[in-house]
Amino acid sequence: MPLLLLFEALLAEGNLTRAAARIGMAQPSASKALDRLRDLFADPLFLRAPGGMRATPRAQALGPEVTAVIEHVRALVAEAVPFDPATAKGALRLAMSDAAEYAVLPGLLAALDKSAPGIVLKARPLDKDRALADLDAGRLDAVIGVFPDLPQRMRSEALFAERFVCLARKGHPALRAGLTLEAYAKLPHLLVTLRDDARGAVDEALARVGRERRVLATLTRFLAVPAILRQTDAIATVPARLAAGVEGCEEHEPPIPVTRWTEQLIWRSGSERDPMLAWAIGLVRRSISASCGPAA
Repeated sequence: MPLLLLFEALLAEGNLTRAAARIGMAQPSASKALDRLRDLFADPLFLRAPGGMRATPRAQALGPEVTAVIEHVRALVAEAVPFDPATAKGALRLAMSDAAEYAVLPGLLAALDKSAPGIVLKARPLDKDRALADLDAGRLDAVIGVFPDLPQRMRSEALFAERFVCLARKGHPALRAGLTLEAYAKLPHLLVTLRDDARGAVDEALARVGRERRVLATLTRFLAVPAILRQTDAIATVPARLAAGVEGCEEHEPPIPVTRWTEQLIWRSGSERDPMLAWAIGLVRRSISASCGPAA
């Protein structure tokens, strides 16, 4: 088991020193354990790279299987001790967009503080290109986002439905008569995206009616959007929960149908055998149902 724990920690940390510290193993012992792992699997597994170590293709392929074995053993041990959230200690690592943070965190943290004060929530920005690999490697416990084509090793649950609205500064001269398709296509747009591109659901909706827009800037977070809108003629199409009550701005319905979506809670199949994670999944479900209503 210590060898597998080191393997799991190396996948998550990419650094032997940090991996050893993560599992409470001395550095010399970790080096010897890595040598034994390499002998057992007949592969270097982890190669030196700038800033740490890089997993070989063999190590990456073994990762999900090793994680499954460790989770199974942890679950067997945990069954002997009933989980008590009131006395539990640990961390719940979630990745999500800032829109999901806005919808999820207030109710979730209130419930967590009340029922499990010893569990710390560690929220991280959602990187859609790495999220599933981070779940596999144990760097994340769960992800909140939209993933239409999940692999079979992942499980998901619908959390809440969301739609787009348009935001612009109050008194915008181009919107005095309302937001028309003509004005919408001509105005400069802010695009909040988790990927390094300048195309989103709005562009797909415009393309369906033979239009396109000019993107003034792409941003990864919503935080700066209201301030930019108040000082420019730009418009932003954002989740309705983020737009509610933004000072100095006004909401408009999009002049074209834009695809709605459902935020999902995603975790690696089998990891719910961990009593803390199973309890946390239920807590997320209950807190979101109370604050956002059931998913559509």
